[in-house]
Amino acid sequence: MRKIIFDCDNTFGLIDRDVDDGLTLLYLLGAHHVELLGVTLTYGNGSIEEVNKMTKEMKEQLGLSFDFFSGSKENNLAAAFLVEQVNRFPNEVTIVATGALTNLAEAQKIDSDFFTKIQEVVLMGGTTEPLVVNQQAVSELNFSCDPDATRKVLLSQAAITIMNGHMTATAFFSKNDLKHFFERAAGMLKKESMTWLKDTLKNWIIWNERVFHFSGFCNWDMTTAVYLEAPELFSDEHYFLSENQPNLSKGQMTLAKDSKYVVKMPKTLLDVQLFNELAIEGMIAGLRNQ
Repeated sequence: MRKIIFDCDNTFGLIDRDVDDGLTLLYLLGAHHVELLGVTLTYGNGSIEEVNKMTKEMKEQLGLSFDFFSGSKENNLAAAFLVEQVNRFPNEVTIVATGALTNLAEAQKIDSDFFTKIQEVVLMGGTTEPLVVNQQAVSELNFSCDPDATRKVLLSQAAITIMNGHMTATAFFSKNDLKHFFERAAGMLKKESMTWLKDTLKNWIIWNERVFHFSGFCNWDMTTAVYLEAPELFSDEHYFLSENQPNLSKGQMTLAKDSKYVVKMPKTLLDVQLFNELAIEGMIAGLRNQ
């Protein structure tokens, strides 16, 4: 079993906010080879207050079982939990981070050796050039939220895998995929909980139809979770990062021809259909296991 901490900016259930953190959480709860140690909350899709509220609501609505810790600046329980777990399980913990990277940087302030004790950091975020989705320019959200924290993580020399915005934009979850998910989930929840789940996902489809003019959504963050169990679905490119990262306020990484900062950054999702099948299977298992 792979020990995982999920550091996310979940806003599942909040109108006109992304659903992918919540779907990724469902997958991790159902993943056969994952032991979810806990969920640490950050910001990005929403404020830390909104993320706290919606994570609590999602847990209650769907009857999910997991512990979560807030990354509030006054008393960062998330950073404290991260430090506690990597010291309890040195070199065994993988951190999946899909929001602002503030909690990881705060953890290093508590324990200067924090990054040397992590097995792997799997990130969703960042670009290497302007990000375009269905011919529309899109602002990067995660790395740009806290560029100083992002720089600390990227240059930590931990084992880092980055699912960047370009590759994850191809992880398209269509209306038909959603229909399949609903069919599989039928009868698994109380009526009011299923209505909440369906309304949340249908509203996100409507938002994407209005903004991006396609019938579905990019399941950005889900790539991090599926990668843990099916890395063969992703190409295997590695890149050098420059020590100078002047564009992180826009979420854009600066690459180098050579440096001591090496990251894995898959360029291609090799089979979108299989990816979605695995995502649905994992989410259904996440609902079933509660």
